[in-house]
Amino acid sequence: MHLNRRFAYVAFISLTLSIALSIMLSVIGIEQLTLANPPSKPNLISLAREGCDGGFSEEIRVGGQVVNPKTFTLADLQSLPPEEVQVNYITMQGPESHTYVGVPLWTLIQLAGGLKPNPDLTVNNNSIRQYIALDATNCYQVVVGVGEVDPDYEGKQVLVAYATKDDPSEAPQLLGDRGFARLVVPGDKRGGRYIFNIRRISVFYSPFSRYQL
Repeated sequence: MHLNRRFAYVAFISLTLSIALSIMLSVIGIEQLTLANPPSKPNLISLAREGCDGGFSEEIRVGGQVVNPKTFTLADLQSLPPEEVQVNYITMQGPESHTYVGVPLWTLIQLAGGLKPNPDLTVNNNSIRQYIALDATNCYQVVVGVGEVDPDYEGKQVLVAYATKDDPSEAPQLLGDRGFARLVVPGDKRGGRYIFNIRRISVFYSPFSRYQL
């Protein structure tokens, strides 16, 4: 009996404090949170996907660690000396073989003023610590190491292509619904980096770290 009275007393005190707290919060304009009234919060998935609806890209912005960021349109690419590259690669639909026409990725970097020098003069061979990230309108992203395209290193003929020329007897054909430009990476066995509807090309530094053994 004594325990029941004690339990009832504790329950009464708890209820009284809860009511008092509710009244105080309502007086100062703060609504008490309950399971029926959870706190509102942003939809993080929606925020992350904002601006990722896909669609046709009409220009490419080259920026990041370049001296003079620059925007290119299809007409800009077509005004530059074209290069062709024949590639074979595997897609989800099977093997593909095409001849692409476009402008070297390295050329676009140079037209944007070239790589911005690293202010840390203690860093040797700065360019091989840099990479190029390419973003599509659906937020698909691929990366190319600067050392892959820098003529002082591998110098690979990575193209920002705007047309195909699979039939030599015909004029180059624009890419259609794939946007006005796509990346072409000779030597890649799979087409994962053949990003289309490109909207941004950005140069970044890889993070510097020292490991102590």
